[in-house]
Amino acid sequence: MGGELVFLDLARDKYLALRGEDRAAFERLRNGEPNDSEAMSRLVQTGFVARADARPCLDPASIEIPTQDISALDDRQFTLRMALASATALRWAGRAMRPGCIAATVEGLRVAKAQIGVPGADTPAAAIALQYAACRWAIPVTPRCLIDALALDRILLSRGLVASMVFGVQLDPFRAHCWLQTPERVLTGRGGAFGGSSPSSRINDHAAPR
Repeated sequence: MGGELVFLDLARDKYLALRGEDRAAFERLRNGEPNDSEAMSRLVQTGFVARADARPCLDPASIEIPTQDISALDDRQFTLRMALASATALRWAGRAMRPGCIAATVEGLRVAKAQIGVPGADTPAAAIALQYAACRWAIPVTPRCLIDALALDRILLSRGLVASMVFGVQLDPFRAHCWLQTPERVLTGRGGAFGGSSPSSRINDHAAPR
């Protein structure tokens, strides 16, 4: 993104940009070129790579961000059932996103999506996202991109629907963001709001986060 190599470290809950000699060593590793022991030691110390016998897959995240979102849909209906489900999911998300927990949370979501195995259709996923948005004002939890993406993802999974959770970053000025999407539509937030954010990771039914 912008010529920079930026990584999301879920275990440490932070982003890291590789520059200088560390970046050069990573590029050699990615291209299968020889690396001296000092360069490899620096990479291992970052926590993003580990020594292995097989050649790793180190391709960057490639994600299409839909231009459509749920704001164009007008079937927003407040229901007590969804309000209760949303409050429960938001309580869970508040715990699940704590430092030291988010990596396990994201891995649990990935495994659950892999078990379902089929990406959710846009229409039912969008309908649930609309119901969630219609109830959100009534729940006294400050809206934030991560907590709302986690909460809606949990609700969708409980109904057998799979969406992709995308983590993105803007470098100048630095701004981290995440959202939930189907291939056709952004489900949390506005699609146009992510134009300056380059996706760094996606958690869906088949891909482990990088």
